[in-house]
Amino acid sequence: MTTEKLKEHMKQAMGRLGASVTVITSHDGTQKYAMTATAVTSLSLDPPALLICVNRDNGLHYALSDGAGFCVNILYKDQQDISDTCAWKEKGEERFNIGDWQSSEGDIPYLMNAQASIFCDLDDTHVYGSHSIFIGKVKKIITRNEIAPLMFVGGNYFSPPE
Repeated sequence: MTTEKLKEHMKQAMGRLGASVTVITSHDGTQKYAMTATAVTSLSLDPPALLICVNRDNGLHYALSDGAGFCVNILYKDQQDISDTCAWKEKGEERFNIGDWQSSEGDIPYLMNAQASIFCDLDDTHVYGSHSIFIGKVKKIITRNEIAPLMFVGGNYFSPPE
């Protein structure tokens, strides 16, 4: 199988892996960054840690590569517009024009009414192919009482029945 064909098969296979939609945010001291992502995984409870994957061409990658902390905002079922805005509709800080964004210590933006906002200090980085894997040590978590996540599978958004 050719490399291009394998890439296409990989894309099709991963489209069948349903995942919660998140927006990862950071601040490098001068600019805020936001990126929609499903490549987020709980890594450890001892210590509490998350793993995120970011394309090396993404602006967020530059902030994280310089050691900036980040926040993983797990989106609520009615926040598809925020996902689309941070994925492709807007660029740069324009991504923060929709949604109730607040700033934590260190000026890291977080979404006030997300399912959860998980704040991390950057702990480790690994480069692999077109992406970098960033490991964040969790330092603070804000959760919403209702559990109704925005999910993504097969190129479409959905929410599981309550």
